[in-house]
Amino acid sequence: MKPPITVVGMGLAGACTAWQLWRRGVPFRVVDSGRLGSSHVAAGLIHAVTGKQCAVAEDFAQRREEAERFYRACEQDLRQAIWHPLEVIRLLRPAEAEKKLKKFVSGPAAAWVEQITQWERWPEDVAVILRGGARLDVPMFLQETREFFQAHGCYEKREVKAAVAGETMIFCEGAQGLLRGHPVAWRHRCARGEILTVRAPAWQQRRMVTGRGWLVPVGPDVYKVGSTYAWDEFQRGPTAEGLETLRNIAAELGGEDYEIIAHDAGVRPILRQSQPVAGPVAPGLYVFNGLGSKGSLYAPWAAERLVRSIIDGDPLESALSVAEYFAKLPPSA
Repeated sequence: MKPPITVVGMGLAGACTAWQLWRRGVPFRVVDSGRLGSSHVAAGLIHAVTGKQCAVAEDFAQRREEAERFYRACEQDLRQAIWHPLEVIRLLRPAEAEKKLKKFVSGPAAAWVEQITQWERWPEDVAVILRGGARLDVPMFLQETREFFQAHGCYEKREVKAAVAGETMIFCEGAQGLLRGHPVAWRHRCARGEILTVRAPAWQQRRMVTGRGWLVPVGPDVYKVGSTYAWDEFQRGPTAEGLETLRNIAAELGGEDYEIIAHDAGVRPILRQSQPVAGPVAPGLYVFNGLGSKGSLYAPWAAERLVRSIIDGDPLESALSVAEYFAKLPPSA
């Protein structure tokens, strides 16, 4: 009998891949070291309009629809709420409002606008209220997924240091794999990030707030605030300078009155333009990595395409293909 497919790693990539295999009825096992990666502290934010340029990805609407359908199905199996729709407040400073407001009146961003207004909390700013936002409770999703597959005999906690000949293996090792260059010599753009979890009864905010950092409600009077970016010192945990930055974001977006519950750090697995890559790197050896800061949105789509490629032989889109990724890398300096 052919051995089951082995999924190495139980971060967001590995968990979504396991669910896609489960839905297809394909025998598999997840093998995980138990070391916590960035997925375990991720805020799981999904919103249409992102970045300093207020851009909307061409595939956002389709990817969001796929993601919600996928996570809702997981909720049924897990009997646990993990997907939380949210409106989004995008703040525009006075100096940028005139130029950027055009993007919300016409063009792709306009399709997601509910209202453009002033807000008492930020009287000098323009507040654009956007639909289509959501938060995936990533730590809850991973914990419940691990327990689900463990109960069904599909999960093992142990190290995997190399591919096993004759087996089909999918390495979903996130930043740890990228930094180790495993199982291929990646050229990554990983970024270390820090976030706060705070308790703030006075804030009374039910929307996600973005524009200069972000703030998102995650429970009664509890919020996550983020985030920082650093492209070095990946082994560092939470830092004093990161805490100062996060305190400033919390004060500006929420207010001064809050209690810090947790200060966490993780390394985002980033390749090329923060787009995931997946596919074969050798016979029977596959990778799925590079979810970056938009992993909650793209993981279900990428996992589904990878599993379909392995089981049905369907070609991977060039935007996802690991072969295309390596083919387009510039020569090493």
